[in-house]
Formats: sequence, C-alpha cells, structure tokens
Amino acid sequence: MPVIDDQIALLSSLLTKQTELNNDNLIYAAWAAALNSQSKYLVEYINKHIKLPDEAILEDIEYAISRMGVTNPYFIARQFIDIKEGGSLKSLHFRPLQALNIKNETAYHYACVVVSLMNGGYICLSSHVNSLLELNETEKSIDAAMRLGSVCSSLSKRSFIDDIVNNSH
Repeated sequence: MPVIDDQIALLSSLLTKQTELNNDNLIYAAWAAALNSQSKYLVEYINKHIKLPDEAILEDIEYAISRMGVTNPYFIARQFIDIKEGGSLKSLHFRPLQALNIKNETAYHYACVVVSLMNGGYICLSSHVNSLLELNETEKSIDAAMRLGSVCSSLSKRSFIDDIVNNSH
C-alpha cells in the first residue's frame, strides 16, 4: 500500500463521513485548506467531493488565507523579537472583522483555524479556536477542522514529492 493511501483515506473520511462540521463550516475549512496548500492535486481532490463555492464564500475564504498569511508569520516572529513597537492587529492596519462583510463568521473562523494550523501560526490558531468556543462550537467540530488542516498540509507535501519523483523518471 502506498504511503499516501492512509492520508487520502483520512481526507476522504473527513470530507464525506464526518458529522462534526456542518455543511458551511466544512465548505469553508476544506476550501481554505485546499487553496492554502497551493496543491493542484488537493484542489482537484476536494472539488470532487465539495464543489467550488460561490464568489461570496470564496471572498470570505480568501480573507482568511490572506489575513492568516500576514498574521501567522508576524505573530510567530514577535515571540522571538524583543521590541516595544507594533505587535498588534492594529499595527498591521487590518480592518476590523466587522468591516470585511464576512458572510458567515463561524465558518470564517473555521477557515482561519485550518490555515493557521497549516501555516504553524499557533497564536492565531488559539485565538480562532477561542472565537469558535465563544460561538458555542464544539471541541469535536474544532478537532475535525484541525484534522482536515493537518492532513491537507501533509498531502500537499506528499503530492509535491510525487510530482518530483514522477517527473524525474
């Protein structure tokens, strides 16, 4: 059995058999993971199970990816740099979440959880998990999103390996 089969089985189960994430939260989390992975393989695989969402939902997901793309490395770096200036969302000149016209705030936080996990942005991950808990989301659903982000992160690397190995023969 190829190494990748276990990971594909986990992803398939998360996309089709889990009951922890409702439909909207699953769409946001799955597509945030696929697009953040930059893996054509993952985008195609997820599209077989969950069709590409409409423009309004994609905009929310793009906000999650782009904002976590800034905040994750910024706040990771701030843990190791001892300077007094900056260090806040305000210093990044981000518009407040309310100004972004997010269509589904709960699902948006799921997208942020997945992207933060994939990016290694654990301060942001913690913040978005806390937001979900404040919105009365269950630990089981948050865990399902975290598993989705983890397997997509691994599969994006694995699909890259396959592309390199297959193209070198």
